[in-house]
Amino acid sequence: MQLSPETRLKAILDGTGAGTWEWNLDTNEVIFNERWAGMLGYTLEELVPVTFGTWERLCHPTDLAQAWRTLQKYLDGKGPHFECVIRMRHKDGHWRYIHSRGMLLRGTHSEQPRWLMGTHLDVTEEKVTEHRLLQLAESLPGIIYTFVMEPDGRYYFTYISRKVEDFFGLTPEEAYADAELLFQHIHHDDLQTVHNSIADSFSSLEQWECDYRVINSGMTGWLRGVAKPEREPDGMVVWQGIVIDIDDEKRLELELERLSVTDELTGLFNRRYFIRKLEETAAQQYRYGGEFSLVAVDLDHFKAINDAYGHPVGDAVLKRFGELIQHRVRKSDVVARTGGEEFLILMPQTSLENAAQVAEDLRQAIEKETFVSGESQDLRVTLSAGVVSCREEVATVRELLSICDRSLYRAKRQGRNRVMVNKQGVRDG
Repeated sequence: MQLSPETRLKAILDGTGAGTWEWNLDTNEVIFNERWAGMLGYTLEELVPVTFGTWERLCHPTDLAQAWRTLQKYLDGKGPHFECVIRMRHKDGHWRYIHSRGMLLRGTHSEQPRWLMGTHLDVTEEKVTEHRLLQLAESLPGIIYTFVMEPDGRYYFTYISRKVEDFFGLTPEEAYADAELLFQHIHHDDLQTVHNSIADSFSSLEQWECDYRVINSGMTGWLRGVAKPEREPDGMVVWQGIVIDIDDEKRLELELERLSVTDELTGLFNRRYFIRKLEETAAQQYRYGGEFSLVAVDLDHFKAINDAYGHPVGDAVLKRFGELIQHRVRKSDVVARTGGEEFLILMPQTSLENAAQVAEDLRQAIEKETFVSGESQDLRVTLSAGVVSCREEVATVRELLSICDRSLYRAKRQGRNRVMVNKQGVRDG
């Protein structure tokens, strides 16, 4: 059965639920179909006489002004067709969002009438959903986004909420235009990690999750991104996700980590952390060779200081001694307070002679330091130290510490205020 063009067009319009309108720009005559009236709760008969003013009266005043501006641009030749979304009042009083589209049909002769013809579609549900999603995006404490990566590695955002301005200092429009602008705000030390994590998620389709730092207006903060990827038939991967601010959480985490590995009084590392770094250093030497040294330090007669002057004075001595050590070691060295007045220094890639010199410099520095007791009395403090180095044959960590302690005890037995060097070397026993 062959259908006429009119029948096919009517079937298409009925299938889409579109209302149709026709407006003669020269005579101001208008023609609406029954569905056009129905989407606003009316019949055409209820709206008789139907004029151009009928449409104007039903439009929201604010949207009507915008519709006129859009229409004028189209009639001035600044667009391929007329298109806008306007609110129109339903018969029961509420507003419906109507998507209006139209095109101008010109006759072949200038004297022929000009008709603007188009459709109206009710998009209220879509607009309401869009508004709710926008409100949700604004109320959430993070950025909602859709991120796309093509098989050739190109990437871009198809949606990103306004919170991007707070976190990255960019507008959504800037992020749409060039996603790389957003990545430029990621801390240099974290940028490769972020790219690697995205690449891994692209390949595995596992959930993407990454903590990283961003720099915005000169300030550094921590963010966490979480997104679920989905691969499209053409090979592109689309992530729907959220980015949240974890700066407070991260600072607390780092502070707890710092407290877990440091001595509260002196700010030096504690014994647990020191042993871990010593084991790592010993393992590296076993694999690559080289030499590292270990220094054990003990303040002489420290119990007598506490007994005579009180623990606040003793604490002040320990804190000052910690500062003296830190001023005389390298950043790569590890210094720990391992007991009341006991300290250990791990010196990677350091010979026995160099480590002994550091210990001797430290001994002289503490000997020259003057402390003041609670009664304003001058107080002198000395130290004893043992030094050992480890070359190609690596001893166990326990044996290494034992040898270093024995050197320290020899210094104490020989009168204190001295450095004893284990010149025998350390061998795996």
